[in-house]
Amino acid sequence: MAQPFISVIINNYNYARFVAEAIESALAQTYPHKEIIVVDDGSTDESRTVIQQYADRVQVIFKENGGQASAFHAGFAAARGEVICFLDSDDYWAPQLLERVAARWNDSLALMEWRMECVDPEGKSLGRTFPIHTPYLGDLRPILLRRIYYPSTPTSGNAFSRRAVEAVFPLDESFWRISADAPLLMGAPFYGQFAFIDETLTYYRVHTGNLHYGMRPRWERLQREVRHLMAREQVIREHAQRQGLKVHPRLGYSLPTLNIARLMLLLGRRGIPETSRDTLPTLIYHGVRSVWEYDAPMTVRQRLSWMPPYALAMFHRRKALKKAAHLMFWSAREDEIDEFLKETG
Repeated sequence: MAQPFISVIINNYNYARFVAEAIESALAQTYPHKEIIVVDDGSTDESRTVIQQYADRVQVIFKENGGQASAFHAGFAAARGEVICFLDSDDYWAPQLLERVAARWNDSLALMEWRMECVDPEGKSLGRTFPIHTPYLGDLRPILLRRIYYPSTPTSGNAFSRRAVEAVFPLDESFWRISADAPLLMGAPFYGQFAFIDETLTYYRVHTGNLHYGMRPRWERLQREVRHLMAREQVIREHAQRQGLKVHPRLGYSLPTLNIARLMLLLGRRGIPETSRDTLPTLIYHGVRSVWEYDAPMTVRQRLSWMPPYALAMFHRRKALKKAAHLMFWSAREDEIDEFLKETG
């Protein structure tokens, strides 16, 4: 496809301190065949004042708060592009990003991703990049039929074909108020090929408002994370079924993070309806297996570090829970972990 028209959809909620930089980075793109749509999802801070300053250069949509999926829907409904890029308003792009995407884009693609660099709130590099290793290329369906993950990047590190977005949308707006990129990342590969640009083109801002800062030790947050991770499995199942494909029997237990979180809910007696069938032997078996089968650059020592919660689970519930909490809430202080554990009784 020669010079595809690209729609950039910036979704914002209460990020007045960041949104201008996101918009500026979209306006600074060297690729000319584009449109920029900024959706403000009912912000209560100064976001709308900031965004209004760009109304002569971007299309602005002000809407009531409905969550990220709702903002995605509003932006996509206004979009005309053959290629769709979603940019979170706390992230920003290198100026050559869309030019790189356009140069590699063709009609066979459903999804393209590129490398993202983590930066602090001021834009200083933190020395970490996504994805953690080079992704698979081409047809991702055989991977997703076995695993609910692949080396992916968050919202701002992806471009989607219009047909893929149309196939995945609409999303459940009440469920996907956050992490609405997940159903796109899991569903889009069923509608075309996958490509990767091994170049840092997005700057992912790490701050207290996003997941990669590290989850706070809260049962409600853990339950929500488990629901969202399990929902990814259902997205894969839905699109596989549309195409007459069968998923692997262990698909739901293929992600180590999800297994350790489900173990925590069971040990902490904080289960949710989605985990009502979980048993300790099942989680131990699949949890251990998933760590050793996990397709990521982990050393043997790193994989062994995931074993203590499973080894202790049958005999020392509280010790197992604490070990698991340190894995799940990796940025938390010791006193925060202790306070979290007190809630288990």
